[in-house]
Amino acid sequence: MSTPSAQVGRVMVGMGALFAFLGFVIFDNGLLALGNIFLVTGTFTSIGMARTRNILLKSSNLKFTAFFLSGVFVVLTGRPRTGMLLEFFGLYHMMKTFVYAYVETPIKFIRSYIGI
Repeated sequence: MSTPSAQVGRVMVGMGALFAFLGFVIFDNGLLALGNIFLVTGTFTSIGMARTRNILLKSSNLKFTAFFLSGVFVVLTGRPRTGMLLEFFGLYHMMKTFVYAYVETPIKFIRSYIGI
């Protein structure tokens, strides 16, 4: 069972994805910025403050944390498309090993089940 804050975080991620998608479809920078804020806060609310701090302040991730935080700043100053690209670049590199482990585990299970 997940905590209430994780559930709220998932709702915020869903709203952020919806607003960001609508912002891209109708070319509205306000919706893009709102969606971005919901996505970022929802993601960090879902995983918790301790994990967020560990991910952002890991010594090997400091360069990518700078990209991510500069992207947040650029979004808040009115350039959501550019800011989201900077954020995505930073987050991708910070969470590359996490995403790989998350995707690789089910693949290993399926391979062992099939016998490949």
